[in-house]
Amino acid sequence: MKKRLLCAFLCLNLCLGFARGAGDSFPDVKDTDWFAPYVKVCVDAGLMNGTGDGGFSPADTITVAQVAAIAARLGEQLNSKPIVEGTPAPGETLPWYHWYVEYLKGYGLTLTRLEEQATRQEFFTLLSAVTPAASLAPINSITQLPDTQDKSVLAFYNAGVLTGTDEYGTFSPGRGLTRSEAAAMLARIVKPELRQSFTPREKPQGEADVELNTKVALVINGQEMTVGEFASWLVQVAYYWDSYYYNNFNTRLPWDEETESILLTQAKNQAVAYVTMSAQAAQLGCSIQDLAAVLTPSPTREQLAAFVAQEGLLRAKHILVTDEVSAQSIIDALNAQPTQAQFDNILSLLGTDPGMASNPDGYLFVPGEMVEEFEAGTKALEIGAYSSQPVPSSFGFHVILRLDPLDHPELPAMYQEDRMNDLVDQWIAQASVQVDELVMSEIDIQSTYEFYLQSLSQNGT
Repeated sequence: MKKRLLCAFLCLNLCLGFARGAGDSFPDVKDTDWFAPYVKVCVDAGLMNGTGDGGFSPADTITVAQVAAIAARLGEQLNSKPIVEGTPAPGETLPWYHWYVEYLKGYGLTLTRLEEQATRQEFFTLLSAVTPAASLAPINSITQLPDTQDKSVLAFYNAGVLTGTDEYGTFSPGRGLTRSEAAAMLARIVKPELRQSFTPREKPQGEADVELNTKVALVINGQEMTVGEFASWLVQVAYYWDSYYYNNFNTRLPWDEETESILLTQAKNQAVAYVTMSAQAAQLGCSIQDLAAVLTPSPTREQLAAFVAQEGLLRAKHILVTDEVSAQSIIDALNAQPTQAQFDNILSLLGTDPGMASNPDGYLFVPGEMVEEFEAGTKALEIGAYSSQPVPSSFGFHVILRLDPLDHPELPAMYQEDRMNDLVDQWIAQASVQVDELVMSEIDIQSTYEFYLQSLSQNGT
C-alpha cells in the first residue's frame, strides 16, 4: 500500500509484533538517545509501553487512541480515580482502547478518529483534562505564543512541560508528534525535576524580517510558506530516516547531496499535502483528520472486497507459545472442539503475544508486513481454518486461525485512507508550487536537523 501521508510516515520495518512489559528494555531505545530517560520514566510509571514490533517505536507518530490510554492512566494516577473495566456482552468484542475512552467521558471528553494520528492540540487537550492545576506549578512567565492563546496550553509552557517547536515557542497545534516527543512531555508532568525554564525569543520585526527563517521558501497554491515553517517538515522527514538507519543498521543518516535532495523533495511533498488538505478541509467545513471520511463515504461491501483483492489483505489471529509440544497440545484441543470460541478461550489462557489483546479482531495486514512464517502459515489456510500443525518462527510456535478480512472493523477506515492517499497524490501533482531555489540553497539541512535534536535533548517540545 502507499505511504500514508495522513499519518506522516509508515515504519518500513514492519514485523509481527509482541509488546514488551514496563520493565523491559527496547532495542530501538539506546542509552545515548535524547529521549531514553523520558521513555524510562513513562514506562516505569506505567503510562506508556511497547508497540507491535517489540520496540518502543520512538519515531512513530502517536494516535488518538494511544493518547486516550495515556491520558486515562495519567488521570488514574493524579486523581486517584481508577479505570474501571466492565464485562463485554456475550459475543461482543471491544477495541483495546474502549475502557480508556469510557473513562475519559468522566472528564467530559468525547473522542473520535481513534485510529488516526493525534495532533499536538489533541494531545494537550486530553492531558489538560486529567491534570490538576496543582500539578502544573508555574516556573515560567509566558503570556502569549506565536500561534495559540489556549490557556490550558500556556499552563504547560509555564510549568516547564512544553517549550514549543522553535526558539519562539511556536506550539504548532495541528502538527502530529512522535512517541518520543510525547514521552518527553509526559515525563515532565510526572517528574517536575525534569521541567525546563524557558523564555521564548520575540519574533523579529521590520528589518529583521530578512533573517532566513522568515524568508519565503515556497508558495503553494498562492499560500506562502517561510523557511521556518518549512523546516518543521524538513526535520520530521530527517528524523524519520535517521531513526530508520539507526534502528535497522546501527548507523546515522548519511549526509551527502543525494540525501539532502531526497529530504527536500519529501519535505516539500509533505508541505504541499498539508496545505492542499487544509484547503479542502476548510472548504468542506471539517478537520484535516476527518477528510478521509467526508470525501470517501462508507464503502460498500463490493468496494471493500475489491480493495482486499487489490492489496492482498490477510487477517488472522494466532496463539503463540514457546515450544512445539504446547502448540501441538493446543491443536489437539481444537481438533476436539473446532470452534472460534474455543480458539479464543485458549488464546486468552495461553497466548503469549500481547498484540492480540490490542488487536482482538485479529491482525489485518498486507503481504510482507508480518514475519515470513506467519504470513505463509496464514496463506496456507482456508478462511475459518486453523493450523493443522505448529508454525515455527523466530518468536516461537504459532497456531494460526485465518479470518475473513471483509469482517474486520478497521477495514472501512483502511479503505477510506487508501482512497484519501490517492486524492492527496492527485492534489500534490496538480498543486501550483513555486520554490525559491536561492532561499532553499541557503538552508543548512544538517545543521537545522542537529539544532532540532539539540532542542529536543535540552528543552523538549
